[in-house]
Parts: sequence; structure tokens; C-alpha cells
Amino acid sequence: MIFWIIWFVLGVSIVILFACFFLPRIMMRTHAATLPIRDRAIGCAKDSHGAALYFEPTETVRRYISWYRIGRDAKGAYFQGEWARKIACAEYELVVYGAGNELIDVLRVKEKFNGGRLTRVTRLPKKADLITLRLVCIDDTPFPVERKKFNMQYFGWLATLCVSLAVTVDLLVWLVSTFIFRCMDGFTFTYSPPVWMWAVLLGSAAFAAIAVTCIYSLVRFLLMRRKGDRDV
Repeated sequence: MIFWIIWFVLGVSIVILFACFFLPRIMMRTHAATLPIRDRAIGCAKDSHGAALYFEPTETVRRYISWYRIGRDAKGAYFQGEWARKIACAEYELVVYGAGNELIDVLRVKEKFNGGRLTRVTRLPKKADLITLRLVCIDDTPFPVERKKFNMQYFGWLATLCVSLAVTVDLLVWLVSTFIFRCMDGFTFTYSPPVWMWAVLLGSAAFAAIAVTCIYSLVRFLLMRRKGDRDV
């Protein structure tokens, strides 16, 4: 009995660790696959921290942040922009890419009552090479998302997400069901479910996970235009 309790706890812990570590990364890449890279480099100059590369964001963003820079100092890479107007609070998203447009991270930044000419310094991952700046909310006014059209990269990451969720759900179902069956027969192995039962149980769980993920993701992607999103 002790063996099965340890087996169950250890198995569930491994599945949860996988879900917490890998699934958010896959979700992040699925989200980033819909976002265009449109910010334009406008030059390189030195600031108080050292050399920095300056960028001009999209027309919509320039109404609030006229430019931003990606620089490096003793602490590593950082982001900082210049406000085009005074605002009380802002929330924006930094989609960080490395060399070869490899997605590294998606950072959500919130600022309140900054009062200065520049945004706060936001630290970037070490391998940051460029970013895409997207406004999320300015003074409690949400901003529409500029998205790519449906593309194979998004489809690929969505498929990866569906498979990963299905595997995670199936592993949890298998662990919990096996432990319950062992408890039912007093850990004597006298009860063994038929293959068809396992097939129905695991198949249904995987199908449900994939269906829910696909429906939610595709509806959110295709129908967001009702909220003002634009395809680019």
C-alpha cells in the first residue's frame, strides 16, 4: 500500500511539474504566433547606461510611446521608452525575440503615475535581440490587438498545445484511475479493467481536452474582430 501511495504522489507531482513548466511556454508561443513584428529600428546611440538600439513602434503605439530603446548595461539587457503624452496608468506587452526571430518571452508591464518623460526600465532576458511593443491598456481604455492572419506557425503551436494538454490529462486520468482501482481491490490486483474501458476512458479525456482547447482558441482568434482587433 505504501508503494502505491508513493507511486501515486510521485506520478501526479511529475505531471503537475510538466504542466506548470512546459504548458505555459507552449501557450506563450501560440499567443506570440498571432502577433506581427512591425517595429522599425531607427538608429543606435549612447545613453547613460551605454550603447542602445532605438526603435519606432507602430502608429497606434506612437501616440503614447514615441520611441523605445533596447540597451545593455552591467546588469544585462533592458527596455525603456519615451512617453508621447502624460498618462495616469499604462499596461503594455513586450514580446521578446532573440537572434533569428526566436521567441524568448512575453512580458506584461504595468506602470502607474510615472510622471516622468521616460517609462521605467524593464529588464529583458539575456538573449534579447529585439521586441514588439503592444499597448494593452492606457488610462483604463483597452487597446485592440493587431494580429497576423491565420498562419501555419499558429496552427503548429496550437496543435502542439492540444497534444500536450491531451497527454497531460490522460496521464492524470490514468494515475488517478489506477490508484482508485487498486484501492477498490485492496491492492491485491484482483481487479483489472478491460482494454476497451481504458480506451474509452483515456480516449474521451484526450478528445475533451483537444476539443475544448481548439474551440476556445479558434473562437477567440476568429471572433475577436467583434471587439475591434485588426488583421495585418
